[in-house]
This record gives sequence, structure tokens and C-alpha cells, in this order.
Amino acid sequence: MIASRPTACILMAATLTLAAWSAVWAAAPRSPGVRTGIFGLEAQGNRFVYVFDRSASMGEPDGRPLAVAKQELLASLDALGENQQFHVIFYNERPVVFAPAAGRGRPIFASDENRQAARRFVAGIAAAGGTRHYEALAAAIRLAPDTIFVLTDATAADDLAEDELEWLTRAAGATRIMVVQFGGDDRRSPRLARLAAATGGTYKAVAAP
Repeated sequence: MIASRPTACILMAATLTLAAWSAVWAAAPRSPGVRTGIFGLEAQGNRFVYVFDRSASMGEPDGRPLAVAKQELLASLDALGENQQFHVIFYNERPVVFAPAAGRGRPIFASDENRQAARRFVAGIAAAGGTRHYEALAAAIRLAPDTIFVLTDATAADDLAEDELEWLTRAAGATRIMVVQFGGDDRRSPRLARLAAATGGTYKAVAAP
């Protein structure tokens, strides 16, 4: 069926109007967002994903490393406004993903209700198992946040493989990855440090709690 001339004109006008508005939206300056961070590493933006190690070593001694990590995460969430979005992933050999009913599988706005849901999720996380960084980082990158904050106490033996590093670096796009590692030089993860540098982020080693 061929549209009549008046109908075709209306459709063309509507298409041009939509295209014009799309151009305006694309050209409009984005809000710079807010600054937030963990353990002194800060970033500015509107979409943040937190990827935190929950392996068995995070429970030693006396549960302190994981407890301090949780405090930093929740304090960072408290710095967000309601226009910012966040997501949380804990991991050992596999990711454990924050999945509130309002936003399964995607970042959610930092409303009081959603932050309370995050607090309940974080409170239920226990230290157990080994450490695999790749799957949790890949899941975070797929969410296309402005910044990913990573916290781990893993040793170099648990570091990314070279091919994993290459894939994550390519996939990260405009996402900046900030890495905090508990422990001294003996726990340094060179490939995690390279991932942070390659994405415009920062790697920082801090004393274990």
C-alpha cells in the first residue's frame, strides 16, 4: 500500500522532528554527576558499579577486611544523589549480583529505598571460596557504567590471565576502572593494575585492615 501524499508528508515531518530532537539530546551537555569513591580513590559520574571480592581471605582475621570493605561501599553509595545509578557485584569464584525487584540485571537509581535494599544485600554477604576476577569484571563492564570500583585482597596467583586482560580492556570502552588492593607488594596484581591504567583509572594498594 502506497501512502497518500498528505500522509507521506506527515510521516516525513514526524521523522524529521524526531531526528531533530535526537540531535538536540545528543548535543546537550551531560550532567557531570557526583564524586564518590572508595579508600581515597574517587571518580565523577552518574553510573557506578562496585565489584568487591568476598573470597575466604576477606574474612581473615576476624572478618575485618570484608567488614571494612562493606563500610566503604555503603559510604560511597551514600554520596550518590537520586539522579545517579549504581550496581553491586560481590565475587569469589563466581559473581553474586545485587538483584532488587525494581532493577534486575541493570543499574538502579540511588533512591533511599534502593540504597536500603543494597544495605540488606551487602549485610548478607559472607566471605568464602577462592578468587576469579574475570567473570565479575566482565559482568560489570557489560553494564556500561562511567566507573567501576574494584576491591580485592587477592594475590598475584589469582591475577587475570593475559587474554582476559585483553578482552576486558577492549570491552571497557569509555568505562574507567579503579582498583583497590588490600596488602603490600606481595599481594600486588600486575594485570589488574594494567587494566586500571589502560582504562584511565587508578590502581592503589592499601594496608589490609
